[in-house]
Amino acid sequence: MKKESLYHYSEFSEPFSCDFTTSHAAGNVDFHMHNSHEIYLLLDGHIQYFVENACYDMSPGNLILFSNREIHKAINTNNEPFTRLVIHVNPAFIRPYSTPHTNLLDCFHREPGVNNLISLSREENDSLIAMANTLIEAKKNHGSFGSDLTELTTLLQILILINKTYKKTGSKNTSPRPHKAQAIMGYIDENLTSPMTLDSISHALSLDKYYLSHLFKSETESSIFQYIVVKRVALAKEFLLKGHTVSEACYLSGFHDYSNFIRTFRQTTGCTPGQFKNLNL
Repeated sequence: MKKESLYHYSEFSEPFSCDFTTSHAAGNVDFHMHNSHEIYLLLDGHIQYFVENACYDMSPGNLILFSNREIHKAINTNNEPFTRLVIHVNPAFIRPYSTPHTNLLDCFHREPGVNNLISLSREENDSLIAMANTLIEAKKNHGSFGSDLTELTTLLQILILINKTYKKTGSKNTSPRPHKAQAIMGYIDENLTSPMTLDSISHALSLDKYYLSHLFKSETESSIFQYIVVKRVALAKEFLLKGHTVSEACYLSGFHDYSNFIRTFRQTTGCTPGQFKNLNL
């Protein structure tokens, strides 16, 4: 297992990746998103995971899913090392293998921040870990006879397992817990396309702006400004996917400076808005 490894999500360009990692902290310390879907299994330790404005408490055996529409971040509340399995999947790579009866991406087609967390049985947990090890070994031997088909078929089996588990648990999926920053995030989400400052948010919520900033930072370990920026980039991606121009996406998502929008979008996603739009035509 890799130690203290940082994930460079913006550089993720392979059809899929699979890694076991042990560290004290997540690869990304701030709210972020990917152009891929993510499967995250906690093997040991206890962490909190923010997805959109929801917060999930995770224990070993918990599986959490992130679509490429969802912003998220992990927090290690006790500063002890934790081990996780992380699989990234490019939806464009998987889509051709879905059938009318088996949509392999179904578990990612949810409302953002809803039903992300699944509790696996011991058998499901062991099966997923075994398949992940097979996938990693096949990738190491890439180019050898049969390795390409082993990679593909193992990945498909992983997605079948996860979707079956997701459908089986349904409404029994582990619910998020209330948290102190929820009202702040809710206000931001509802007013995302309007100009916002710390003063305007504190006035709307009738809270002192310094207390507001401290509360959000202590709860999420990120700043209010960082949350707003990543949420706006996520919204801009939605507009681009719906066919809007780059300029339209900029202003519709709450950015009011075109140059800043281009720079921020690239820093957040690893590509420019134009490149993102062309990749998803």
